[in-house]
Amino acid sequence: MVASLAISKLLLLACALSCDALRVGGAAAVVQRRASTPVCGATAQPETKTRTKQKTSSGGGGGGKGGAPKLEVAKPKLKPLEADIPMWKVILLGDDEYEEDPVVAVLKQVIPEIENERQARERYTEAMKSGRSLLVVQPKEQAEFYVEQLARADPQMVVYSTIEEEK
Repeated sequence: MVASLAISKLLLLACALSCDALRVGGAAAVVQRRASTPVCGATAQPETKTRTKQKTSSGGGGGGKGGAPKLEVAKPKLKPLEADIPMWKVILLGDDEYEEDPVVAVLKQVIPEIENERQARERYTEAMKSGRSLLVVQPKEQAEFYVEQLARADPQMVVYSTIEEEK
């Protein structure tokens, strides 16, 4: 009886040693135990699978029991783009040599905010009465571009304008 018990223990040990596989991958170790074909008339055991997951810390914070607390990175606050860029006014200057129709046509052609002839005529009339009329507010480079385009748009006449920083 004792001899048969010792033999069956040895057979089970031999089966276990020949069939165990240990695979380590990433953060978890997976141990699978499989039963093989019976040796010397031993009965086959049902398959058992065991998975063991181990916690690992990511980063140098030592995240675990007794480790340093994990630090969170603060996200920067984004400022609106308009707040960073200084704006400039494009101002139409009045001149006694202006003719209304060519100036109105140039204003409609160059300034995209002036959508129709009525708006262009209002700006022209204001410039002739007060000497100045606000056309558009843009960043400096675009404002300078509009001033240049107003001066070049009509080869027969120069439309005078200037820029001033908006405060």
